[in-house]
Amino acid sequence: MRKINKRYFRSMRTNRSFHLVVILLTVLIGTLIIAAISTASLMGQVYRQGIRDCNTEDAQFMTMFPIPEDRIGHLEERYDVKLESMTYYDEEAGDYVLRLAAENTAVNTCQVTAGNAPAGDGEVMLSERFADAQGLHIGDRVQIGGKQFTVSGFMVRTDYLCMLRALTDTFPDYNSFGLAVGTSAAVEAMPDIHSYYAVRFDRDNSLEFRKGVNEEFRILSYTAAASNMRIQSALNQSELVMSVAVIIAPVLYGIVLLLIVLMLSRKLKAEQKQVGTLIALGYRPREIRRHYALYSLVPGVIGSVLGLICGYAATFPFSQMYFNFFEALPHTVTVKPLLAVLALVLPPLLYVCAGDLTVRRMLRKDPVQMLRQTDAGKASSGVLADKRMPFRRKYRIRSVLGHKARSAVIIIGVAVSTLCILMGWITKDSADDIVDSSVDQIPYNYSYLLNTTEFQLPEGAEAALVSRYERDGSTLLFSLWGYQEDTAYFKMQTLKGEPMAYGSYYMTNAAAESYGVQPGDNFTFRDLITTEEHTIQIAGILDDNINSAVYTSTANAAEIMGYDAADRNTIVSNDKLELDADMVLSETSREDYRESVKSAVQVYYKMCYIVLFVGFMLGVLSMYLISGMIVEENTVNISMLKILGYRKREIRNLVLTGNHLLLCIGFVVGIPLALAVGGSVCASSAETTGMLISLYVKPVSYVVTLLIVLASYLLSLVLAGRKVERIEMTESLKRNNE
Repeated sequence: MRKINKRYFRSMRTNRSFHLVVILLTVLIGTLIIAAISTASLMGQVYRQGIRDCNTEDAQFMTMFPIPEDRIGHLEERYDVKLESMTYYDEEAGDYVLRLAAENTAVNTCQVTAGNAPAGDGEVMLSERFADAQGLHIGDRVQIGGKQFTVSGFMVRTDYLCMLRALTDTFPDYNSFGLAVGTSAAVEAMPDIHSYYAVRFDRDNSLEFRKGVNEEFRILSYTAAASNMRIQSALNQSELVMSVAVIIAPVLYGIVLLLIVLMLSRKLKAEQKQVGTLIALGYRPREIRRHYALYSLVPGVIGSVLGLICGYAATFPFSQMYFNFFEALPHTVTVKPLLAVLALVLPPLLYVCAGDLTVRRMLRKDPVQMLRQTDAGKASSGVLADKRMPFRRKYRIRSVLGHKARSAVIIIGVAVSTLCILMGWITKDSADDIVDSSVDQIPYNYSYLLNTTEFQLPEGAEAALVSRYERDGSTLLFSLWGYQEDTAYFKMQTLKGEPMAYGSYYMTNAAAESYGVQPGDNFTFRDLITTEEHTIQIAGILDDNINSAVYTSTANAAEIMGYDAADRNTIVSNDKLELDADMVLSETSREDYRESVKSAVQVYYKMCYIVLFVGFMLGVLSMYLISGMIVEENTVNISMLKILGYRKREIRNLVLTGNHLLLCIGFVVGIPLALAVGGSVCASSAETTGMLISLYVKPVSYVVTLLIVLASYLLSLVLAGRKVERIEMTESLKRNNE
């Protein structure tokens, strides 16, 4: 066995391109998968631990009547909960809003990440992302409510992991909104404070608690932690990264397996005479299989080890990119032992198994046939044998049709490369589309949710009824809007281009995708406060991917919400209104939303460039390996063409350009694959954010994708062309003598 294995080490030089490509592809894929899975696992672990350590709320709610301190203790004892009032003040300082919140003791406590907690009423802690964006450091002074506070440290509140000003927001913008935590006395001294209640359950009695509190204090709004994007976004993001990594890993490793099978098949076919000789000399099939296993084992082991090292190194910037999207809790970047073991063992094991199946198929042949090489050259010798056509054209066609397996691998490789590259542009273009057009689907510039139904409607504004609801089995909430018949704002159209019929129920596309609803379906939902169920029939789906909402008449909405027919609790306007702050529960702005989206899509741009790089490298390496195989298979022909006087350029064009058609086929196949994967990813956005990211690809992106695929293909041809030049004229005579 030792002697036969010496052949492997002697042949490493002639097969170094194969070893190099398999090693590089294994390193590239391993780096990407290890970094992605480690980051997703770390995010989930760190944030879930932080949520537990900080006693993060299970729900938050607002009441019409304040809950006295003595009643809070009674409710805690009666329902076995932790209940605390959350008070805050919003400092609007031109280009940003800084929310000063009181330091809590029972629910939503802080985790200090740098410096110290406030030692007195003149000190505050800041959220670190906001401080970095504003250039603030520990010891600096910041003005809130007309008073100067000293920054004593930085902190994280896990009920603000995703720094959203309003619960209805989707993306954070650390340049425009941040959190400060001070003493209760400091917050109470502010000119205009707001409050709500946070509750943490020790047992599963949420419905019972809601009913009891609503009967006594009238709950105005209720949001469970599972529906709170400030908390849930970080966990959703970790799950999304994990699912994408798990889906893409088999695809990328599958390409490497195909290349290994193709190379070994070609090598076994070329060496079947030697294999037959070894069998005749008494070597057992097990020994021969073990010998050829080295061709897949060695590059697999080297690539896996380097991939693990590079993957660990890449986890640092990869995790930083995703943690920067949220408030970062202290963490240590690690690769879990199980993942490290799988990353080291699985690729070599899969490569060896794929290679072993190829060798087994060869060993099933009769050794006499191997010695005679009865099928050598049979694959392409009969293709177009009776056809009269120019030599160059026939040579290229026979090269493609005579090696069907190789041609199939080329198509698959180009298709997967196209998929990766186009997915990068789909990510970027879809993110841009949210900023450029989707935000404009909001039918008003400003919206004000009020805590009263008695108000003076400003000129040019319009009143509506709004309340949020949940559906059993889903963590996403939606808003039920009741608009007036002569509305100047709510004039949306369905996906079919039809106007809304007043008095019917219409659901936005974002909500319909989240809940799986079609026109004509009955839709059952539940009141967040009373837990009463309602069933309506959806007349149509509105072309709105931003809002998760249902629209109907004010009469229908009032009946469901329990208001009088003339009651209204929301004002919408195209102009900013000056309203009494005491009656405004929340305010949303279309432009503020646009700016937050602009800030948030930066992470999608980074993902775009990573996917583009992977697609480009996959195309270069796979095509380089296959082009190298083509050169080696045609060594005798290339040598003979040189003897006949063909110039180097002519030989390169003749041997290497036969795959142009396969490149086009692979590109065409890759486009629908990319659109299908992109559509699936975009559809999942509705389930995790309540906002449907539309699949959008700019026409120029298809052109750029084609250019990148062509560039990777041409680069592989240039690299393979150097092999053509190194083949000597004497090679033909050597092979004939053999």
